[in-house]
Amino acid sequence: MLTGVDLVVPEGTLTAILGSSGSGKTTLLRVVMGFVAPDSGVVSVGDRVVADPGRIHVAPDKRAIGYVAQEGALFPHLTVAENVGFGLSRSERRSRRRVEEALDLVGLEHGYAERRPQELSGGEQRRVALARALAPRPAAVLLDEPFSGLDAALRAETRSAVLGALAATGATAVLVTHDQAEALSTGREVAVLRDGRLVQTATPPALYRTPVDLDVARFVGEAVVLPGEARGGSVTCVLGALAVRGDERDGPVQIMIRPEQIRLRPTGDGGVAARVVAKSFFGAETELHLELLNGAATPVVARTFDEATVEVGDERSIAVVGPVTVYEP
Repeated sequence: MLTGVDLVVPEGTLTAILGSSGSGKTTLLRVVMGFVAPDSGVVSVGDRVVADPGRIHVAPDKRAIGYVAQEGALFPHLTVAENVGFGLSRSERRSRRRVEEALDLVGLEHGYAERRPQELSGGEQRRVALARALAPRPAAVLLDEPFSGLDAALRAETRSAVLGALAATGATAVLVTHDQAEALSTGREVAVLRDGRLVQTATPPALYRTPVDLDVARFVGEAVVLPGEARGGSVTCVLGALAVRGDERDGPVQIMIRPEQIRLRPTGDGGVAARVVAKSFFGAETELHLELLNGAATPVVARTFDEATVEVGDERSIAVVGPVTVYEP
């Protein structure tokens, strides 16, 4: 169930809708597409109202919106060309020109035109689904978790092709995902849905650095949360005196620190003494779980790019780099 969703997607941009399973992401797309009629509110595409309960409900095929469902949802009995041309006029299907233009947009050679969906890889099927959505030149394109189920390398390759095609056409797009990294790396803005409510819409940097509450902070990335005392634009906690980002409140607060803000230094080189109690390797980054040696029982997590110099049991000084975000306790 959706409640009080107020979302504007600027023309020619991509907005990512981020939320956990059951948050209402797919329902929102279905309302915009016209598969579900809203009980209240208005849905507009450009200057045209396509849904206004009790007055207007434009059918899905009349809304000029392209839709890419999860798994692509290609017609298995049709060729690639027939799938891509499904929403085109009879003359455009016969000429094949627009079909070939759509295949070019998504980076598929024209030789794919006579293949069947079952002859394609998962990534190729997603590209064909996007070509089908773009072929009729829609006013907007909705993408419902279009990269789900793909392995990491294929997911990155397909995402790059899809974003390139959308940019080439200047399409206005909405991408639904539960993948935080995907949302932050693709959307000009990211809208976070929680329990059917739109709790924050912001640029990716603003969402990551200044989430509206701690639940959003933990959802869009890892967070170290500590109690502290704020006064005059700074806050004091077990990690010392820290600068606060854009908040002048005084009194008890909860402090949100991103793990990459926590830097390790040689023991005695300022900061707070800590011991490494666990280490997890993630390729480019290494996650370190730290135990503070000042008696504080609060666990701290840091992320570093220099994993070779730190081992479990090592003692280091730690310091926080950059401003932190604070919330009501």
